[in-house]
Amino acid sequence: MPNEDTIGLRERRVPLIAMLLPLMLSLLAPATLIAPVGAQDSEPGYAPEDIWSDEYAFQIFPWGPHGDIDKLQFREYYDYFSMKERMQTLAAYYPDFLQYHEGLLGGVNARGDEMTSDDYKGWYYNHPSPWMKITGNVNGGEYNPFNDDDGNYADRPDVMLVGNHHAREWMSFEVPMFFLETIAYYYGKAGIDNDGDGLIDEDGWDGIDNDGDCALLNATNQDSNGDGIPCGPGDLGVDEDFSEQFITDLINTREIYLIPMLNTDGVRYDMEEYCGPTAWENCYRSGWRKNLRDNTVTGVTPIPDVDEEVDEGCDGVDLNRNYQFEWGAPLGATGPLFPGMCYADGPNNDVYNGPVNYEDNDGDGLVNEDHVDGKDDDADGQIDEDWLGGNSEPETKFIQDMTEMNDDDGDGASDFKVTLTWHSFSELVLWPWGHCTNCYTPDDEYLVYHGNVMGEMTDYAPMQSSELYPTTGDFCDWHYGVHNSYCYTIEIGNAFHEFPEDIAHIAVRNVGVPFYMAQIADDPRYRAIVGIENTTATQWLEEPKNVTVPAEGDIPIGMCLDKAFPFTPDVNRTHLMWRFVEPTRQQNDFGPTEWVDVAWSMSPFMELGEQCVLLDGSNGTMLESHIPLPDTSVGKIQYKAMLGTTNGAFPFSYPTVEEGGNYYELAIPYRASFGSSVLAVMMFLVIASFVWGGLGLTLRAMFDDERGVIGLPEGVE
Repeated sequence: MPNEDTIGLRERRVPLIAMLLPLMLSLLAPATLIAPVGAQDSEPGYAPEDIWSDEYAFQIFPWGPHGDIDKLQFREYYDYFSMKERMQTLAAYYPDFLQYHEGLLGGVNARGDEMTSDDYKGWYYNHPSPWMKITGNVNGGEYNPFNDDDGNYADRPDVMLVGNHHAREWMSFEVPMFFLETIAYYYGKAGIDNDGDGLIDEDGWDGIDNDGDCALLNATNQDSNGDGIPCGPGDLGVDEDFSEQFITDLINTREIYLIPMLNTDGVRYDMEEYCGPTAWENCYRSGWRKNLRDNTVTGVTPIPDVDEEVDEGCDGVDLNRNYQFEWGAPLGATGPLFPGMCYADGPNNDVYNGPVNYEDNDGDGLVNEDHVDGKDDDADGQIDEDWLGGNSEPETKFIQDMTEMNDDDGDGASDFKVTLTWHSFSELVLWPWGHCTNCYTPDDEYLVYHGNVMGEMTDYAPMQSSELYPTTGDFCDWHYGVHNSYCYTIEIGNAFHEFPEDIAHIAVRNVGVPFYMAQIADDPRYRAIVGIENTTATQWLEEPKNVTVPAEGDIPIGMCLDKAFPFTPDVNRTHLMWRFVEPTRQQNDFGPTEWVDVAWSMSPFMELGEQCVLLDGSNGTMLESHIPLPDTSVGKIQYKAMLGTTNGAFPFSYPTVEEGGNYYELAIPYRASFGSSVLAVMMFLVIASFVWGGLGLTLRAMFDDERGVIGLPEGVE
């Protein structure tokens, strides 16, 4: 039986054990971690060769065997001569769908000028731009004597794909060459297991790991291209098993004009003289940009050019500032203010847009009174007939005449409904307009839609060209402004001269884009309309049951948006509409009649930079809008989302009618606090003192008064 001493000893042991317990746990804790640490030695997941064939795992491409193996495997850059030789070789091996050309044959062009093949050769080295005509039965169809190409079919949509306006941007001709190799090897084939995983055509070009095999890799290998994004475009296991039948069907129903290297003069000078063949070592983000026009013999500058060598401080024209549409305006980075000016020992003007045209093009005795802008500037009933300048270079004349002399169906308009030009760098997808800011084309939402799709395919940032910086006289503004062609600029990679070991994965990342452009060439506007409508079916506005009403502050409402949807953040077109009704003392319920006179308010949506899951299971981007409601409000909120595009052509609303109504209703409880926590504790103590103290006094008094009644002996307390 415990005595007082043992009870006291036990009471003293408890605090001692409590003090020693943390120390014991700290000593034992490392032992418990030994097993998990050992388990972490091998990284979970597979290596690439565990899932795929060695050829795919190490990016060994199947084409060949003729040619330089490093160039064929895209571990080494092509130059003008090796690229030309490879194109000729492919055309000889695959004459049924490839036809090689250089420049144009010429004749009388659309402007009535007599042109010869010499007019399309570079100023300095006299090379014409090599190009490939790609279509099924390329030797059939109609013959175009000006362009000198067969395979012209009135019922086949045409697409123009152009690389290397700027000489130093070497990836801009590597990507089209990779596209050409892909077509040449896979055309006419079907059912190929491209990655050797036992499946066929399970992961086409969309920038998504559709079959989930990249996600099976260990974390180290999920970012094989080193861009910091695991299992993104360009990584092993993403877009690796495309449909060969899709390629074959596309080539049989399209005419593709592929021009990998437009600026042949500039590329040779950059590779051979200005930077050298290993330019990534000394010109990683610099180099020769322009063509090699001799600007000292234009009659504008008095500087003699005795030796006819390239004057690096003066010569050359920026080909992507030399197209006629809105040419010559000193806007943003275009310059110079006085076209044609060149100064001895002055800085090299990388964006010189070429000489002024001083001809009276329409024979009315006036000069340059109606430049190319789509308007009748001189009110003579003609549009753009007396231009200020532009299309002065052999390379841009080549593009202009190929475009304007390509009219298979005889409707007087160019057949190129879509056009693409590759540049580097910055990882961007751009579309018109480029010549103005805070302006939009009539087809803006459609251009935005296709741009967003290609941005998803490559993980490149999509934007209107002038958002980057304004440019005048560029390829895409000319193609859209003059010929209504949906035109896109792809800015590839992160340098002008990428390291050779990066060529392959950058090309893989970008190869889906030209296939997409060829696919939409039949009717890009209609395809965008259908695509936009399809995206709206998978988007959702957060339902009331999923809304978290915070204890205080604004009420957030989420919206999951398809990344391809061309929405505008302009609050006048894209916003959350909401209204609030608070019941009065005379009623405890309220319905539609109480909403009649309540006006709608608007709150803007903001991008959170977070992903969400669309109704079809794919990834979307999360928007959020805040309803500014006082914490003391009690009642109901009606809300709905309105999504608009840049010119307001698509005012979509959510929830849709299919979802059961025109708006959602959310009940709002009373959220205001009842005072501070300190005051609440003090009030509790005061109340507790009165209640429990009063109860204690009452009980004591009761026991004192009733001691005799309950029979307690005297002296017992």
